[in-house]
Amino acid sequence: MMIRVVLLAVSLLLNGASLALFALRPAIAPAPVRDFFIRNFRPAPPARPLAAKPAAARAARRPPLWSTLETGGDLPSLVARLRGAGFPAEVVRAIVLAEISALYDAKLRAFFEPDPNTPFWKLGSSFFSSGDKRMEQYSQLQRERAKLQRDLLADPFFASDDLTAAQRRQFGNLSRQQIDQVRRIEDDYSEMTAAIRAGTNGILLAEDREKLGLLQRERRADLATVLSPQELADYEMRSSPLTGMLSRQLASFNATEAEFRAIFQAQQGFGEKLGPVGPGGTNYEDRQAAQKQLFEQLKTSLGEARYADYLRETDRNYQQLVRLAEREKLPAGTSLQAYNVRYGVADESGRIADDPALSVDQKRAALQALAARTRNQLLGILGPNAGPVYVQLVEQQWLNAVQRGSAVSFNGTSGSMMMTMGASGSSGLPVTVTFGNSPTYRSVSQPPPSSAPPRP
Repeated sequence: MMIRVVLLAVSLLLNGASLALFALRPAIAPAPVRDFFIRNFRPAPPARPLAAKPAAARAARRPPLWSTLETGGDLPSLVARLRGAGFPAEVVRAIVLAEISALYDAKLRAFFEPDPNTPFWKLGSSFFSSGDKRMEQYSQLQRERAKLQRDLLADPFFASDDLTAAQRRQFGNLSRQQIDQVRRIEDDYSEMTAAIRAGTNGILLAEDREKLGLLQRERRADLATVLSPQELADYEMRSSPLTGMLSRQLASFNATEAEFRAIFQAQQGFGEKLGPVGPGGTNYEDRQAAQKQLFEQLKTSLGEARYADYLRETDRNYQQLVRLAEREKLPAGTSLQAYNVRYGVADESGRIADDPALSVDQKRAALQALAARTRNQLLGILGPNAGPVYVQLVEQQWLNAVQRGSAVSFNGTSGSMMMTMGASGSSGLPVTVTFGNSPTYRSVSQPPPSSAPPRP
C-alpha cells in the first residue's frame, strides 16, 4: 500500500515537471499536444527599448529659438528674422517695443536719479532749472526713441487702422498714414526748435522769438500739405499745450465741444497777440486792450448767460469758495449764493458813489456800513467755519477797497489770472492765457461815469 502511494506521488511530480517543460518549450512536446502548448504558452518576444518621441528628439538636437533670432542689438535685423520665422505682427511689435525700452528706459531714468553727493538742503541734480542742458539731452533721447520706434514699425506689415484711445484723442479722425506724416514733420521741427533753444540759456531774446516764430509758420505750412484746413485746426487744438490748461480750468464749467473750441480760439488769439507776461513782454495798456477784446469775443461766442458762467467758474475766488463749501458739506447752491453777494455790493456801492445828495464823507461812511453788512451776510450764508475764511479772501480781493471808500464793479473786462506757460511743443514759444475777471474800482471822490457797463 505504501509503495503504491509513493509511486503515485512520483508519477504526479513527473507529469507536472513534463507539463512545465512543455509550457516553457512547446517545440519538444509530443506531436498530439504540441500545437496546444504553442498556442497557449508561447513566450512573449523580448521588450525593445522605446524610441524617443520625434518632437522631443528634434528639440534636444536644435538650439533654443531665441538664440537663432537674437541679433546682438541690431533691431532692423531682429524685425526681419521675426517676420521670417512667421511671427504675427502684434507679437513682433511687442518684442520690438520691449527691446526699445531696454535700450532707453534706464538712460531716461538716470536724469532723475538724485546725486548722492548733493547735500539735502541744496537743489538736487534731478531738478531741471531754466537753461539746464540736461533738459535738452532728455528731450533728445525721447525724440530718438520715438523716431526709432516709428522707423522699425513703418512697414505696411504693421499697419492697422486700430488706434489707441490716447492716439485717437490726440489725432482725432486722421488716418494712420496721415498720423505717420504728421509725426515725421513734428520730429523735424522739434529738432530745429531744440537747436535754437539750446543756445538761449533759458532766456528768449527778440531774435530767438523771431526764429522760433518763423519755424512755427513753416511747420504749419508743411502740416497743411498733408492735412485739410479743418483737419489742421482740429489737430492743433488737440495737440496744443493750451488745451491741457483749458481742460483743467474749465472742469466745472462743463463746456460743450463747440464752447470749448470757441474758448480755445479766443485764448489762442489772445496769447499770440499778447506774448509772454513779464520783462520784455507787452506793456500794461496793450494787455488791458487785449483782455478786453478777449472778453468781448467770448461774450459773443458763448452768449450772456454762459459767458457769466465762464467768468464765475474760471474765477480762482469762486473755485476756493466751492472747495470750502464742499469741505463743510454745506447745502447745494450755498457757494453760488455767497459768490453772487458781490453783485449786490457792486450795485449798492455804485449807487452810493453816484448819489449827488451825499457828500464825500457821507459816501465813505455809507460804503463802510455796506462792507460791514456784507461781512455779516457772508458769515450768515457760510456759517462759522467756512464764513470767516471766505470773508478774509474777499477782503483781500475787493471788500477792503469798499471799506476804504471805493465803489466796486465786476464787469468782466479785466483778467484775474494771467499766466505764461513754459515753452512746449514744436513751437518752442511760451503760451499766455487769462481767466476769470478782476474787480475794478472807482473812488467816491471821482465824478460818476457817463454810463455804467453792464455786469456779466
